[in-house]
Parts: sequence; C-alpha cells; structure tokens
Amino acid sequence: MDYTGLGRFIRYKLNRPLTDEERASQLRSDKQASSEPQDWLSVIKLNSTYLELVDRWYPVKGWWTWMGAMIAIPCMGFVAALALIAFERNEFAGWMTLAFVAPVFGLFGWAALSMVHTEAFRQTHYPIRLNRKTRKVYAFRPDGTVLQAPWDRLFLCAVKNELTMWQSSQDVRAHILDEDGETVKDTFTLAYHEFSGRDELMQLWEYIRRYMEEPDGVEQCHQEVSLCLPVDGRREGLAFGIVRTFAMAANQLAIQLIASPIAALTVMGRWFSMYTSKVPVWPAEVEAACQIDADDPYQKNWRSNGQYDFYELWWPAVCFVIGLAVVVGGIWWLLSSLL
Repeated sequence: MDYTGLGRFIRYKLNRPLTDEERASQLRSDKQASSEPQDWLSVIKLNSTYLELVDRWYPVKGWWTWMGAMIAIPCMGFVAALALIAFERNEFAGWMTLAFVAPVFGLFGWAALSMVHTEAFRQTHYPIRLNRKTRKVYAFRPDGTVLQAPWDRLFLCAVKNELTMWQSSQDVRAHILDEDGETVKDTFTLAYHEFSGRDELMQLWEYIRRYMEEPDGVEQCHQEVSLCLPVDGRREGLAFGIVRTFAMAANQLAIQLIASPIAALTVMGRWFSMYTSKVPVWPAEVEAACQIDADDPYQKNWRSNGQYDFYELWWPAVCFVIGLAVVVGGIWWLLSSLL
C-alpha cells in the first residue's frame, strides 16, 4: 500500500530544487487533461464556493493498522511470556534468554506499533479544500496544521513514486515554490487513485481542474459526483468502511469474496484507526473565507447520497462477514495448535 508523504521515513522532500521529472510532467490548469473527468470517490462536499476532497491516504486507511497489530501483538506477547517465565523460575538461563531476546522482539514490536500510529490516534482524514471564488487552496498536513496557498501559484505535476517490491504509484503533486520559482518550500498531493494508471489519475485531475477553471465547472462537477464521502464533521462508520474497502474491487464479486479475509482485516483496522483519531476541524478563518450561499443549488455532501445498492454495500457486507469468520477461525485454530 502507498503511504508516500505520511510516515516518518517517507515524508515529502522539502527545501530542494524541482527535479527534471517534475518539470517534464508539469500540469497546466488551462489545458484539458482528459475528456472523461471522474471524481473516483474523492469528494467530501461540493458547492458553488468550494470543493472539498479527501487525502491520498484515505482510500487505503486501515491496512497498516492491522498489519502493525498482527506483528506487534505476538512480539509483545512473546516478550511478556519470557519475562513471566524468568520471574517465576528465577534462573540464570531464563534471565539471559530474556536479555538477548527482549530487545530484538521489542524492536520489532516498536516498529509495528509505529505502523499502527501512522494511521491511528491521529486524524480521521486530511481534507483538501479548493475555493473557486477566492482562488485559495487549503490542505491539512499530517501534523494537524493547515497549509494555505493561492491556486494560481501552485506548481502542479504528475509524480511517480517508487514503492517496495518493484511497485510504483502516481499522483498529482502540488508544490509551493519559493520566490525564486525553483525551490520547493511545501507540498501536498492533490489527486491520487489507488491502483490507478495514468488515465484514471488524469480523469481525477481533470475533474478538479474543471471545477476551478471552467465557467460551468461547478455544474459539471455537481452532475458528475454521485456519492460524497460521509466524513464531513464526523467519523466514517463501519458500514461505509466496508463500502470503501471493497470498492477497490468494485463489481468484481468473485474477487471480493476471495480477498474477503484481507479486506475484513482492513475494515477492522480502518474502524479502529477512525475511532481512535480526531475529526479535523477547519480554522475559523478558513470557514469565514468559504461561506456558502443559503440558496446555492449546487450543494452536495453525504446527506445527498441515496441508498447503497446490492453491489455497493450488501454483497461487500456478506463478504466481510465471511472474511471475518475465516480470520477468527484461523486465529482460533492457530492458538489451539500452539496451546
């Protein structure tokens, strides 16, 4: 999974010159990037004043939480068991074993807990708001502060990220440059689609571009979006966590069923990280600059969503229950074998 920019060791690189790749892949807001704009489940809310989007880490939220927990719990449990044995027997061999083993497993456990903390006990998401009227962009940073920048001064480019196991991803990166026009002072990801190719990424970028640049951009984007993410001023619930997690294989019923154990773990990790994190709140000055007309006909948020259909929720819910049963059964069998 791609957590570029979020973890301690994969933060965006700042106070550096633009790279040749970034210059070559620069995106212009006055040039159409795709004939088929798509929001790709990225919109929190939309109106004539601003468009609010989720961050690049929201789609995969929960993955590192359960992965970290699956490593941390056995490591910490093993160290605790060795310590208990050493105290009970009070023998030299037991204390020596504990002295050598505890630091190694403790280090693995600490690293795993760091993975969990990348998502949990932080913020539920890191929204991005684009004000069409004032031409300002606001984005929550992972540390909880808010970045502000003029839309027309952003350096926008499509960036390729090299991941582990010979994988890569792409995103639309927004750089805030120093007065020299060369040095990257701050940055954030404006558009990202998990498991996407260049075409899907450009469809999302085109959706954002049209909202900010086209005379009828509000109307176009309002018509295009069919589902707004239910995270505006609230935590995502378990039901939508199932919808969003299984949407990675949308309408592929067999794949959703086969992958249900992993998806079920991700849903549970997502639920845990959501309910241990704070809901982001925009500063008063940002809200004051983003006032909405009471009679705005283009308002959309999660309250505008219709009912989820069989393929969006009910089949994924069945797969979730089956996957969770497989996971619980597997853990029970493993513990029974060991004990």
